[in-house]
Amino acid sequence: MEYYYCPKCLDKLERLSGCGSVGYICNSCKNLISRKQMLTLQEMDEEKRRRREEFGPDTRW
Repeated sequence: MEYYYCPKCLDKLERLSGCGSVGYICNSCKNLISRKQMLTLQEMDEEKRRRREEFGPDTRW
């Protein structure tokens, strides 16, 4: 099973399924995340690297 991550806080998304549909929610942001917005592990690592370069290593987003 592949994991997906929130584009805002980069935390792992929780998969919600029922009645044949699947959705993803971020428990940190308390928002539903669309499939177009969610990040894969590789995309999340790249985003973390980009944010470290832009804001510095000690910044918490």
